Amino acid sequence: MENHHHHNHNNGQNDRREGHQIVVLMVPQPAQGHLNQLLRLSRLISSYGIPVHYVGTTSHSPQAKLRIHGWDPLAATNIHFHEFPTPSFLSPPPNPNVSFPSHIMPLFYALLRLREPVGALLRSLSTASKRVVVIHDSLMASVVQDVPSTPNAESYSSESVSAFFISLFHGKQENLSQLNRKY
Repeated sequence: MENHHHHNHNNGQNDRREGHQIVVLMVPQPAQGHLNQLLRLSRLISSYGIPVHYVGTTSHSPQAKLRIHGWDPLAATNIHFHEFPTPSFLSPPPNPNVSFPSHIMPLFYALLRLREPVGALLRSLSTASKRVVVIHDSLMASVVQDVPSTPNAESYSSESVSAFFISLFHGKQENLSQLNRKY
């Protein structure tokens, strides 16, 4: 029931025949800053001979591949791109009178519908490999929520913002005050 475009750039080989011990399933949030970070991480992981399955949408993945400088995606023999159709959604125009960009919320709700196709891909990879490591953007946690039900899969969250922002977000102002006093 795979309902996505799979761009396999490995000259006809696949993970099932190769019997890989470990594969990585990369699940970025489809926004430029998020896509690029995890695509760069995918390139690093794949340089160690570990196959990476990079999930994206048909509208965002091609943009990310074009924006990475000094890299030919066709030459990457063990990065496999799985492009799912972007679920349709209505988005209101940005409201300049609010501080939160609420006009992007419909996109987040639409992305929840990627859970099923990503879950199907996860199950497929888990039957072909000894271990599946899922690395997902923290904003895509709901899409990969089925990882715990896959015995040979484990999940890691990637924060796409700076450690400074995370410390503020999690109420660690006291640590920043101590750091400020030291310098």
